[in-house]
Amino acid sequence: MNRKKHALTYMDRQGLVSALSPPRRNLAGAVLVGAFLLLAGSGSGQEKPNGNDSPAVEAAADPRLLNVKRICFENFGDDLLGKQVKEMVIAGLFDAKRFSLTENCEHADYIMKGSVTQRTEHVSRSESEGISAGREAAGASASSSSVSVGAVGGSLSAHESLSSSQTKEYAVVTLRVVDKNAGDILWAFSQESSGAKTKGAIGDAAERAVRRFLRDLERAEKQSRKQEKRNLP
Repeated sequence: MNRKKHALTYMDRQGLVSALSPPRRNLAGAVLVGAFLLLAGSGSGQEKPNGNDSPAVEAAADPRLLNVKRICFENFGDDLLGKQVKEMVIAGLFDAKRFSLTENCEHADYIMKGSVTQRTEHVSRSESEGISAGREAAGASASSSSVSVGAVGGSLSAHESLSSSQTKEYAVVTLRVVDKNAGDILWAFSQESSGAKTKGAIGDAAERAVRRFLRDLERAEKQSRKQEKRNLP
């Protein structure tokens, strides 16, 4: 009788301990929820911005570009490609109506030099498809002396192959403006292009290089106006 009572007391103690102790699954779930809330809080707007994410500051344009009024053009190359790019650049700057253009470098203080390179890539692609089908028919014949059973079969196959090739052109146009007397390079830029909707690779690269030169000249003018405002009393 005493042993039974002692056993019941032990079981009651175990049940009490189990009731007071939280289940392991609930504890693990609470830990996971807490970790999720911690990560969510770290991803909120309270995080300090990273200094590396700041936009890159564009370098200031050379103020000496404002002195460029008359430009002479040297050959961009003795081949037909260099002459073609030279004419494109002259036409682009002539449309801007901001400079006096000349081919006599004795009458100009600034020279625009340039070079052009071109390369082509060939890309080929091939595809093939095949279809085959078969049919078999069974036949039987009988005579008074023997019976024979045979099969008649047939097959059909078709094969089709498609191939295509494409030629991709790339061009790089490099321009630079040089002070004829001092030999200093005031501006230099290299533009690569693989072509545009209405222009080939060479024409697009030359046009974009000219636009960059005009844009840098406008930046130099804006910088000069800001500097003048700062110098005002």
